[in-house]
Amino acid sequence: MPHLTVEYTDNLQFDAQPLLARLHEELVATGAVNLKGIKSRAIRLSDYRIADGYEGYAFVHVGLLIREGRPIPVQQVAAKRVMAVLKETFGHRYESGYLSLSVDIKEMREGIAITDHNIPAEGVRRNPQ
Repeated sequence: MPHLTVEYTDNLQFDAQPLLARLHEELVATGAVNLKGIKSRAIRLSDYRIADGYEGYAFVHVGLLIREGRPIPVQQVAAKRVMAVLKETFGHRYESGYLSLSVDIKEMREGIAITDHNIPAEGVRRNPQ
């Protein structure tokens, strides 16, 4: 079920796939989510304004949408691990320019959010037809 969204300004140049893979690994390691349920996307933003509008400012925001019920300490660990990945990935930019990093975890209320899928556990796949 978890939906992971990475929004980033278009003045940051990087390959999003390795970042998404790393975020999947870290989130699964926390026990907050199952690998087979994570759906991720990276969205490059060209229309944005930060503070006074200086074009050298950049940001990366990670939003994680999960079903309710996970203890707050588990969510806090997940948020901290996501932030650590962002700092590792964008540390060079943080040191040499202006960058804002943020992580937000939100819960979907049980009984209102509905999902269905047939994505198997890792390593158990059928051949697509």
